[in-house]
Amino acid sequence: MAARFQDQNLVRGHFLKRITVQCPSCQKRAEIETDLETYHSVFRCSNCHHHLAKDLVYYDLSLKVYCNQCAHRIILEIPEVKTKKQAIKVRCPECGDVQSYQPSYTQHVGYSIAIGAHDPFFGLPLWYQEPFKDQLLWTYNPEHLLYLEQYVGAKLRERNARRYMTIVEKLPQFIKAAKNREAILKRLQQMKLKA
Repeated sequence: MAARFQDQNLVRGHFLKRITVQCPSCQKRAEIETDLETYHSVFRCSNCHHHLAKDLVYYDLSLKVYCNQCAHRIILEIPEVKTKKQAIKVRCPECGDVQSYQPSYTQHVGYSIAIGAHDPFFGLPLWYQEPFKDQLLWTYNPEHLLYLEQYVGAKLRERNARRYMTIVEKLPQFIKAAKNREAILKRLQQMKLKA
C-alpha cells in the first residue's frame, strides 16, 4: 500500500456509471450501467440473464390557464409524467369546452441519494459489502473499492483545492480512523475476493 494518498476530487457520481450488485433472481454478481446524461439505467445478470431497464427522468406537469370559451380558471397538476407534450387537451370544468393548452414541466431525476449498501437506481444490494463492527463497509464497484483501499492504506492523506466535498471527505469516521486501518484493509481484501 502506498504511504501517500492524494484526493483526486472524485464525487459519488464518478462511481455510479457501473455498479456491481447482487441479482434479485439468482443472488449472484450482476451489473447496473447508467448513462448519467440521459439517466437511463440497465440492470443485467450474466448468470441468469435477468434484465431490467429504467428511465430515471420524470416531469411534473403544471397548467394554469383561463378557458378560451368562458374565462374560467383551469388549474391542472400531474406529478411524475414520463414524457413531455407540446399541448394537451383539457375540458373546462365550468362550460365543458375542450381546448388544447401548452403545459409547463419541471424535470426531476428519480434516484436515491442516501440509500446505503444498495444501488441508488433499482435499490438492489451492493455486491461489495462487508460488516465492520456495528457498521457496514461497502463500495459501488471494483474501481470504488480500489480508491477506498488506497485512501485507507495511506498514512498521509492529502487534499486538493476544490469547490465541493469529495467522496473521501464524506466517508464515515470509522473508515477515516487510523485505529481501524488494518481491520478495514482486511475487509476490503475479503470484498475483492468475492466472485
